[in-house]
Amino acid sequence: MDVLFSLLIAAICYLLYQYYKQKRMLEKYHRNALDAFSSHEDMKETLRIGLYNRFKRDLEQEKDEDPLLFEHFVAAIMTSVRGGSTNVTKSSGDFGIDIEERTDSGLYLGQVKCYKDPIAYDPIAIIHSQMVKQGAVGGYVITTSDFTSNARAYAQGLNIDLINGRQLVELWLKHLDTKRERAEVVNPEPQI
Repeated sequence: MDVLFSLLIAAICYLLYQYYKQKRMLEKYHRNALDAFSSHEDMKETLRIGLYNRFKRDLEQEKDEDPLLFEHFVAAIMTSVRGGSTNVTKSSGDFGIDIEERTDSGLYLGQVKCYKDPIAYDPIAIIHSQMVKQGAVGGYVITTSDFTSNARAYAQGLNIDLINGRQLVELWLKHLDTKRERAEVVNPEPQI
């Protein structure tokens, strides 16, 4: 009976060792993939196009999805990367504000645009107007595309960040890395 018990314990130890060995290998592959994505511009461009295609609103197709998926996606990234808390506003009656972000510094207002073409100055003007009305300390406009030169010139000095598609991908990768680090803190790997 002692021999059988010893064999059983040995088998369990071996299986646990194999499990944690595989888990470490998968985590290594995950880190390497994140490093590859974050360092190659072609991959960032591919991810940017993928974000646009994932979240674009196709009016010809009826989708059962939440029309605010992109807003929620961006809000989760902003909360993870910048801290504070975010609230996605309702789709109508929001006066052009998609995200309200509260940090230790104060209120930030955001607008997100899942567009293929560059963004003009209009969303920046809306954010600025709402910043003044609501006493916000800053704002941002985030897009899957880019901004026109007029939009960039208009935003100068207004404390409004313009985050284009590639920068959004970089924030997303940082968000994924932060999520992984938090998971490791919550579930630390036992030493074998």
